[in-house]
Amino acid sequence: ANSGQRTTPVRSPIDAASLSSWMALQTALVDLFFGGIRWAPETFDGNWLQSRLEIDQFGFGQSNPTYLLAIRGISSRKIPGDDQSKDHVVKLVLRRKPYQIAHPTSHAIHREYRVLESLMNYNRQLQNEKEVLESSEVEKAVPIPTPYAYCKDTSVIGAEFYIMEFVEGRIFVDPRMKSLENPRERMEAFNDAIRVLVNIHNVPWWDVGLENYGGRGRAGRIGNSGPPSDNSPTYVQRQLQRLLQVKSKQSQLMRKTNSKTDNKEQKSDVMQRIEKSLDEIAKILSEHATKCPNPFGLLHGDYKIDNLIFHPTKPKVIAVLDWELSTMGDGFCDVANLCMMYFMPDIEKGWGVAGLGDMDVQETGIPSRMDVLSTYCDFDQIHYKTLGNNHNQLCAKQSADLYIAKAWSGFYLSFLFFKNCVIVHGVAQRASLGVASSAMADRVANLLPEMVRLTWKILGDFPPPSKLNDENLPSCKL
Repeated sequence: ANSGQRTTPVRSPIDAASLSSWMALQTALVDLFFGGIRWAPETFDGNWLQSRLEIDQFGFGQSNPTYLLAIRGISSRKIPGDDQSKDHVVKLVLRRKPYQIAHPTSHAIHREYRVLESLMNYNRQLQNEKEVLESSEVEKAVPIPTPYAYCKDTSVIGAEFYIMEFVEGRIFVDPRMKSLENPRERMEAFNDAIRVLVNIHNVPWWDVGLENYGGRGRAGRIGNSGPPSDNSPTYVQRQLQRLLQVKSKQSQLMRKTNSKTDNKEQKSDVMQRIEKSLDEIAKILSEHATKCPNPFGLLHGDYKIDNLIFHPTKPKVIAVLDWELSTMGDGFCDVANLCMMYFMPDIEKGWGVAGLGDMDVQETGIPSRMDVLSTYCDFDQIHYKTLGNNHNQLCAKQSADLYIAKAWSGFYLSFLFFKNCVIVHGVAQRASLGVASSAMADRVANLLPEMVRLTWKILGDFPPPSKLNDENLPSCKL
């Protein structure tokens, strides 16, 4: 069974009547259902939809509650002169914010929807231009689910939400991909995941409606391949500042909740030690963040195997999910995020997010961490060679350098583990309020102390480079 797309009964209810009434007014959804309002039944309205709507909740994921909507009995568009009409099931995905959030910028599903719209238009532009590369080169499209409608009116179901296409395929919640038959399939699946990541980082953001997307650091990038100015903070610096703010707010909410529990002193003492340790890690990372490579482009923000949908039978990525943390920033963070699996325990350990554990990847088809870096740089250089004389892209883009990628890989890994500690800290906070969105949220929250210890270990084993030379290059530990 495909556990990544497995659903459970709804754990966090939504108002089906209100949702159906809203959906019936969305042109994109009416077009999807009937091919246009002229083909809709005369009785079509919210009640019509609700009578055919089934709602389940996905069991995987801890951030934004995500639901599978199945609308049964939809008649396909009737072609003039064709008396045959088939009833079928339309499946959609609804993602909403939690009803309570710790920080105004957390759970930014409006950003997720915006980047999906931009990428949808970008893919259509590529298709219209018939921009097909040679067989030895990579395709430029970024596979995504089609976004249909966004609702910022919290009175509809109690929180902002959006609706997108349900993409049928395989989600490997275990990066070992045990269900694949042979090592070659695993190798091709991982290579395609890396290829798609490179495609994301090479999206011409200034040309697809993302020129004002993300944080500071955009101004002056066209015509200047380096940072906007020496005084501008790097992407990692900005992220560290924001993550500390989020952690602080989460801590405040958790202390209010713990004050009402029986073992409040014990919980408070443990959490204070964890939070102090996170502050110390952030301080060390901040000291090096000013010197990191800081390439600039579209960033997914949480790129990993279980956020990808693979073709039902082929080792090919057909959709990239969970763009909530996307922004403009440092692509090496996405690479490090993908490489976290080499340090995470396997799925049997119950961390919620599975890693490779102690698995020896030789002869399995799964690349080593060094192979991931090398393949990423190879694909990126292919992209760079296809730019030709495109001045904007040449100025905004430099091909990834393997030497630099190796030297700084430990720093980016440490930062990503720190970021995930803050995310798990948030899961713990939401679990304490009873609003966590995953069926395994409590278990994940209890892993926070171990996550912090692992972050310290990676920071010690793979320290940031003090200078770039052959003696300092940490190739022996890759």
